[in-house]
Amino acid sequence: MGQSIIAIMPEILMTFFAIGLLVIDLVASDEKKSGIAYFGIAFILITLLLTIPVSGFKVVGFDGMLVWDSYAYAFFVVFSIAFILGSLGAVDYMKRLGINKGEYYIIMFLSIIGMLFMVSATDLTILYLGMETMALSMYIIAGFNKWNMKSNESGIKYFIIGAFSSAIFLFGLSYVYGYTGSTKYAEIAQMISANGLDHLSLKLGLVMMLAGFAFKISAVPFHMWAPDVYSGAPTPATGFMTVAPKAAAFGALIRFIWVALEPATASWQLFFSILAVLTMTYGNLVAIAQNNVKRMLAYSAISHAGYMLIGVVAANDLGYQAIALYMIIYGFMNIGAFTILAQMKNKGVIEDERLESFAGLSKSNPLTSLAMLLFMFSLAGIPPLAGFIGKFYIFAAAIKSNFVWLAIVGVLNSAVACYYYMRVTIYMYFKEPEYEVETNLQPAGAIVTFVATVFVILIGVFPTFFVNLVKNMVM
Repeated sequence: MGQSIIAIMPEILMTFFAIGLLVIDLVASDEKKSGIAYFGIAFILITLLLTIPVSGFKVVGFDGMLVWDSYAYAFFVVFSIAFILGSLGAVDYMKRLGINKGEYYIIMFLSIIGMLFMVSATDLTILYLGMETMALSMYIIAGFNKWNMKSNESGIKYFIIGAFSSAIFLFGLSYVYGYTGSTKYAEIAQMISANGLDHLSLKLGLVMMLAGFAFKISAVPFHMWAPDVYSGAPTPATGFMTVAPKAAAFGALIRFIWVALEPATASWQLFFSILAVLTMTYGNLVAIAQNNVKRMLAYSAISHAGYMLIGVVAANDLGYQAIALYMIIYGFMNIGAFTILAQMKNKGVIEDERLESFAGLSKSNPLTSLAMLLFMFSLAGIPPLAGFIGKFYIFAAAIKSNFVWLAIVGVLNSAVACYYYMRVTIYMYFKEPEYEVETNLQPAGAIVTFVATVFVILIGVFPTFFVNLVKNMVM
């Protein structure tokens, strides 16, 4: 029993802290609701410090249903980065919109508990429990701005399609359980190793389960919810949603295929190869046509899921490590970009997120423009920034597993993506402003932008330290 408690210690601590946040929110005045964000950041940092595993650390709990190890901790770091940056970036935005409620930060905090169960699960029931805990939180924060019709639409669409995808996943899970007689990853692997994938019910079940995973990471053709949800949700919420839930889905997927589907690697590699190509290509091509920067970044998020799927296809240690590193990098550069976007406010002539809003920004706000330039260049994968390091290791993992053609497709897609990322830069530095735009970063937003910018540069210039750090965690 003691070992089982240790295995879920992060979830226990997060739950107690979440209760603490609820109490603080209850006694805090309306003017001080943003303080919940700072308490949440402090609590998640404490949890990170108290649960640091040593190299090779592994505690299996509840009769092999979940495990706490350095791999799960690596993704916990990603969730924490997303929460810290997302919470700070939301403080001023929520105040400006008049929706500064403590429950927004509490719901984000609770969603991480579900994510932790997802990446720690070695049993399908625990995985599904974590997945739904995370999903319910995401539905709420997507539609959090109830006075905005786009946000309402975002929450409803996410809920309906999310419920549908969860049903598909659960239906597939029932087939897998019916054939193998177990929901534990290791026992499923034993059945597949002994009997192969010839049985139709097992094939059907696994395809439906993998489709459920594909929905969570917004892989084409299971992406249909992502552009509308990401563009309609409150901008800081979008930054969080494009990073943390996606990291949780990738972390859970990797552990599932790493353990349960290891005997049938060749079969699912083809499935994810097709998804990777479709996702990268579709996301980039449609992003080119967008004049709304927020919607462009939504399609960009789809394309980045395609890059990370290359690491899944590689099915080697380098690929899995590259995905964890990529998610950390993606957290800094994507949430940094969304934080700047959230602080931009024009005089009501056009939509706030239009490309035209960025025209002449370098003259009125040179530091903000420089930060946005670095985020766009990093998202495009231009050296010596962090985004280049992330893509380099993803493509290197594919080449190591003899998927050279997939790495080439990834490089070509990265070249295509440069076009729409550079459009933002061109508007900032080479276009004259047509509308008056306010881009006054408040203290919390400025901190997020500064921290994200520093890490985007540091990881790009000094990659060895960060690569080795992730390598030691994801073994």
